[in-house]
Amino acid sequence: MSQVLYSLTLVFVFFASTNIHKTSASPSSYSQNHKTFVKTACNSTTYPDKCYKSLSSYSSNIKSDPIKLCTTALNLNVKSAKEATSVISKLLKKSQKSTDGRKDKMLPETLILKDCLEEMKDTIIELRQAVTEMKTLQDGGSMAEHITNVRTWVSSALTDEGTCTDGFEEVKVNKETKKKVNKVVEELATTTSNTLALITNLRY
Repeated sequence: MSQVLYSLTLVFVFFASTNIHKTSASPSSYSQNHKTFVKTACNSTTYPDKCYKSLSSYSSNIKSDPIKLCTTALNLNVKSAKEATSVISKLLKKSQKSTDGRKDKMLPETLILKDCLEEMKDTIIELRQAVTEMKTLQDGGSMAEHITNVRTWVSSALTDEGTCTDGFEEVKVNKETKKKVNKVVEELATTTSNTLALITNLRY
């Protein structure tokens, strides 16, 4: 009997050690799991390829944490909004310079660029507010209330981006200026749309 028990013990130890070997994760497999988490989350967005491309390099920091995922997306969104705002600001200065600041010679797109720039500044403020709300979540704040606030801020940012480009459809303006604005704002809007999707799908 003791011999049988001894044999069974050896068999159990063998399979247990084999199982541990199979399930123990190497650093590379952890990294792959984190990237898979990001990819799966991005698949729920409107532009999944762009989402994954922008977030995958941060997967080691995000790990499998949905709050870190959304916070990272928001921070990158703020960066994109700043870049778009910079482009529009330069276009506005160029437009104003061409008329020496004289209102009677103001180009049609000058006023539209001014309005667009204000919308972009509002976008940055709203996205920053969303980041602040996410930090409250990380500190253990009320989940439902703060997630609702984050969604509201990001949704408002997306609306402001759309309002900016709408202005160029209503008045005849320089084609090159319109093309540049549409490019940077539409690029920003896809990023904001993805961020909103990630936040909407955030489970708590």
